[in-house]
Amino acid sequence: SRFLPNIMAFRSFNQLGITTQRDLRTELNRQVQFAIQRLYAEQKVDGGWGWFVQDASNPLVTAYALIGLVEASEIGFAVDPNVIERAIQFIEGQYVSTGLNTPDWQLDRQAFLVYAVAQAGRPNVARTTTLFDERGRLSIYSRALLTMTFHLIDSDDNSRIDTLISGIFGNAIMSANGVHWEEDERDAFNWNTDTRTTAMVLKALVQVQPQNELIPNVVRWLMVSR
Repeated sequence: SRFLPNIMAFRSFNQLGITTQRDLRTELNRQVQFAIQRLYAEQKVDGGWGWFVQDASNPLVTAYALIGLVEASEIGFAVDPNVIERAIQFIEGQYVSTGLNTPDWQLDRQAFLVYAVAQAGRPNVARTTTLFDERGRLSIYSRALLTMTFHLIDSDDNSRIDTLISGIFGNAIMSANGVHWEEDERDAFNWNTDTRTTAMVLKALVQVQPQNELIPNVVRWLMVSR
């Protein structure tokens, strides 16, 4: 679970041009390299990962690992493309139908899965569009994930993104500490909290509306919540 946070820290060092913390940067590099090799060793025959080595492959864990590997590759770490391909194939076998009998938490999880695969360069337009049609059942963070997925699809039609962002804005909570979002229920099935929801919305806003005036206030709320 430290893999993705370490990558984000390493990326921040590069983006901010920090050169004074050489020992920390060296240790981050070592930790990321170690984690990549460990993921190689623990990937199962079906292409997925479990939370523990002895566990069966889990779609949420696999999507999380896939995002980390893709992010690592994008900042210059050598990542075996076959490992990524096998993870994508596993995730694509985990999609569920979006009918009325499907619990809402499974739709939220599917939003994370299609986002992870889109991050890896294989967006599933049909699945993403179907989730958009069910957006009224999605949590706020899932709508943020869906926004980023449509952004990765890179269509000339931004109407779905605009619709999703508009709905997300309608749930914004403003206070002296800034702007944040709260879900109707905590989604323990998918590791979610209101802090994570707010971070997901911020990530989506930075990608699709980087000049949005809410962004500084969302950042401020997250800074206070650390």
